[in-house]
Amino acid sequence: MNDWKDDYSLLGLGGLTSLITNVKVSLWGNEVLIECVYSPEQRLPYLLEFKDCRDIRWTVHDEEEVSELEAEFFGISLGEPEHRKPAVITTDIFEISILYGSFSIQKGENFNSSTSDLETAVLV
Repeated sequence: MNDWKDDYSLLGLGGLTSLITNVKVSLWGNEVLIECVYSPEQRLPYLLEFKDCRDIRWTVHDEEEVSELEAEFFGISLGEPEHRKPAVITTDIFEISILYGSFSIQKGENFNSSTSDLETAVLV
């Protein structure tokens, strides 16, 4: 990817490592939820939520690691909402590219109690 930029700092998590613990695709691929933990020692949960998805591309980099329960979060490019440019999330095991309409991040133990929306339109 020529114009790769790492938008991890825009998620507002700080400088510690994140792990991806689950990827849920629902509504026939129209919604993608990526469950993560920040600071693996403290295991602070957060959720990356992509809605109105039009295209999802998945590449497995390390077939020997597919049975692992967590993937190390290497980087994210948020792309552009409204289906203009896909978000790309890279881990040690896989990379996923999502062409989406809207994006938000939810942080905290109870995702409904502490919600923080990140509108990528303001980030671009």
